[in-house]
Amino acid sequence: MEWIFMAVALVIVARSNLGTALAERIRQRSPATAPRFEEFAMQVTEDVRLLREEVTELAERVDFTERALTAMRRNDALPDGESRM
Repeated sequence: MEWIFMAVALVIVARSNLGTALAERIRQRSPATAPRFEEFAMQVTEDVRLLREEVTELAERVDFTERALTAMRRNDALPDGESRM
């Protein structure tokens, strides 16, 4: 029963001056927001590209650090974890 009341209220508001004004504003707004959305999408794409570059650089640094630590451990330059005081 409640949904019938809501449907009737929606029809009344949609046919009122307020509903007409809202519909007109939505119609006018749609084309104007398209360039702003494209600009936003381009900025997000650029940010993602920069983040990918940073992640790649960090992955290379971690890889280098792992190889350097492994080489130091092989050369007995680092103590084992058990020989702490």
